Amino acid sequence: MKEIKEIQYANLALTQYYRWYQVYEVPFTDARIENQKDILDEDIVIDSLSGVSKGKTDFKERISIFEGWKNAHHVQSTQVKMLSDEKLSLEADIIYQNIRPDASRISYTIHYSTELKLRNHDLPVFTKVNIAPTGEIKEFEFKEAYTDNRSKSFMHYWLHCIDTYNENGIDRFKELLAYEITVDVEGEKFIINSQDQLKTWILSITSGIKTGAHQPKNFVCKSNEDGTISVSVDLERLYVSKEDKNLIEKTHQEWVLENNMDERFARIRSIKITRI
Repeated sequence: MKEIKEIQYANLALTQYYRWYQVYEVPFTDARIENQKDILDEDIVIDSLSGVSKGKTDFKERISIFEGWKNAHHVQSTQVKMLSDEKLSLEADIIYQNIRPDASRISYTIHYSTELKLRNHDLPVFTKVNIAPTGEIKEFEFKEAYTDNRSKSFMHYWLHCIDTYNENGIDRFKELLAYEITVDVEGEKFIINSQDQLKTWILSITSGIKTGAHQPKNFVCKSNEDGTISVSVDLERLYVSKEDKNLIEKTHQEWVLENNMDERFARIRSIKITRI
């Protein structure tokens, strides 16, 4: 099914897109800057109001001008397209909010036009990013967006890993898992704390499926006092069964994510699944 492949690619692109903003929304560390460089092609071209920059070797120096800024990037809409077998495009509109160390405040609507290069058994990387302001917002109340962007990048990668498990295996899950995961499926609870247990569970939700893809809806997240993030989301999975039937499965899921900001992704600690 063409639609399933498109959703899988969209989850890949959105994984990286929501990572794009995170380095600017929390204080800089070397690890966070390296995580940002991880999403960029060696020959990345970034075209923005501050000019055109090429490559990522001096990326750390380039972003040092943002030291001490409070930034929030509220994504309003995204559209992912396959340009070829090797390339995706991602268009997005956001609301950008900024408070600088001198207490000056600005907010713009911005359009992002990007291209990503696909890689075998790995996340795609940005090759081109064009950032164009489309309007100014005079009055605004600053609201952090890191929690939203952080949990959405995790979500899209988690879904992609599950949807492509048969071809890509279990290793990619390692950086997405807490030491121990509590799973609750319709009131049936169990603990996952080994790779074998994880394999058994993933096979239980993917066996009988030839190919499939998850789309999220009604996403809500919040940061908790202990540093974790709570997520509530409805998931719709389109899939083709081994008997070649086209089917749709809908679930409501609630997650708790552990969040070490210096790692590429948050990690899932608990999952509660209710079938809709």
